[in-house]
Amino acid sequence: MYSIPFYITCVTIIMLIIMGTYIASSKHKKVLHYVFVMVVIEVFVWNGAVLLQGVFSDNRALFLIFEKSTYIGSAFVPVSLIFLGRVYGQSGKGLTKKHLLLLVIPVITQIMVWTNESHHLFYLAYGFGGEANTPSIYFWFHVAYSYICLLLGLIFLSYYAIKNSGILSIQALLILIGSILPALANVCYTLNVPGFDMYSTPIAFTATLTFYMIGMFRYNLLKLTPIALQTVINRISDSFVVVDTEMNIIDYNQPFADNFHYLTGLRKGYDLYKILSETQVEAMDADLFRNIILSAAEASDTLIKDIDVEVEGVRQYFTIEITPILQRSKCIGIILLFKNITQHVKNMKKIQDNQDILLERERLASLGQLIGGIAHNLKTPIMSVAGGIDQIQWLAEEYSSSVGDSSVTNDDHKEIATEMKQWLTKMKSHMAYMSDIISTVKDQASKFNNPGFAWFTIDEMLKRIQILMQHEIVKNKCKFTQDIRVGREFRIDGDVNSLVQILDNIIVNAIHSYEGKGGEIIFSITREEANITITISDKGKGIDEKVKDRLFKEMVTTKGKHGTGLGLYMSYSTIKGMFRGDMWFESAVGQGTKFYIQLPTKVEEKTEENQYA
Repeated sequence: MYSIPFYITCVTIIMLIIMGTYIASSKHKKVLHYVFVMVVIEVFVWNGAVLLQGVFSDNRALFLIFEKSTYIGSAFVPVSLIFLGRVYGQSGKGLTKKHLLLLVIPVITQIMVWTNESHHLFYLAYGFGGEANTPSIYFWFHVAYSYICLLLGLIFLSYYAIKNSGILSIQALLILIGSILPALANVCYTLNVPGFDMYSTPIAFTATLTFYMIGMFRYNLLKLTPIALQTVINRISDSFVVVDTEMNIIDYNQPFADNFHYLTGLRKGYDLYKILSETQVEAMDADLFRNIILSAAEASDTLIKDIDVEVEGVRQYFTIEITPILQRSKCIGIILLFKNITQHVKNMKKIQDNQDILLERERLASLGQLIGGIAHNLKTPIMSVAGGIDQIQWLAEEYSSSVGDSSVTNDDHKEIATEMKQWLTKMKSHMAYMSDIISTVKDQASKFNNPGFAWFTIDEMLKRIQILMQHEIVKNKCKFTQDIRVGREFRIDGDVNSLVQILDNIIVNAIHSYEGKGGEIIFSITREEANITITISDKGKGIDEKVKDRLFKEMVTTKGKHGTGLGLYMSYSTIKGMFRGDMWFESAVGQGTKFYIQLPTKVEEKTEENQYA
């Protein structure tokens, strides 16, 4: 009958076989996998030799062979643990030739063990029947070297396990406990501590393998291939610093040190408030940071702060996320994440500049259309006024020559005066018309985003549209039909110039949809409760399906080089933002298009001036 430790060793060997098979069958194996397999093989040889020692304990020759075989595993395992710690902590990097020099002593140990009978430098005598071996000088050298390697391997594994995932993480605890148990058992066995025999180390490795198996199957210890956390955070572009509630620095990454290199004395454990107080950079105000840190800790929620920092003539922009670290509803620290948005700010500035240029081009194009209409609309009244001046001049000369002429009666004088008054009335009407045109154009030429009025009436809007678009409509052989179903005294909040420019742009698009062939454009206004809806419809070529979804979202145009796509893009934004309204359209290729603009209204209050109108 064998002892309980014997059977436990059998279980250990089975677990080693399962573990080795599992790792060997894994896909996408990395250096860590291969090093782990090497450790498994060494432990398997070690445990197998110990097991066979128990089986052949009565056979001196075989017992001696298996005794020597244990050192194939036990001599290499400590060095392999150093390799494992190296690969685990260094992001899966391979081993160099310098690391392989650590295998020299285990190889010499094998030579000394298997040739011991010729020199007795390893053992002076072998023990049988439960007796201990009598060690010689090289044995103690082997033990010292093994325990130094075992200690270094344990330190590497423990240090990187804690650094990678924290001392309280499952992976770290598994590595720590699993590595300490066999080391302690082997030390006790080597020092002949009572209760520890040749099975003690394999039994301890049973526990170790149990922890490793849990790590592999339950927590994917190898699949995750632990990477040093510090390496990861040093490679991210965002800067961060972690402080406690007293503003003592707990941790920070390399980008933080690089971006804020002017913060002298930056060290873990140092007072961030003191470091900030010593800097001359205005944006890095110590009191400001202390206040937002305390506010985040008190609110137990993330706060966001934007700052711009100028150092040596270079300006950088950052968005800071201040996030408290909570443990049992208590703030134990704060993370300050600095997102460098400098390039984003520059890009936005460039986009804004380009947008201003496009907007100005669109405005110039609109003014070009206006000039044509102005020239046409002013031509008739100017010619009429010029004709009226000629007529009045002729009448004045006639009146002057009639002075003293006895043949000219009083009725003749009255007739001349009457004609003068008629021509003056006509000229006054034409001059008023020209004044309206000039006022309208002047307002339209003002800045698009500079409201001239707090409100305007529908009547005022319609007059401006009629003045500005009349020439364009006639020139393109179109018919402009109005269907106004609301009172012209209704008020609309906002800038009349902006809305007129938007409506003109849509009307021009409707005119162009007929491609010079002419057609009807229907302009209607209806009211629903507190809103009015302006509809501009045509029966032209319609809008292409590829453009519909992007019409209000992007600057797209169907006019090729003759259009910027800015008109409807900006019109939609203006209606939504400036007028708090809505804008949409319906269109079918070959059937026409309808644009809808919905705006809030308010009824004009009666004044003394319009009360009796």
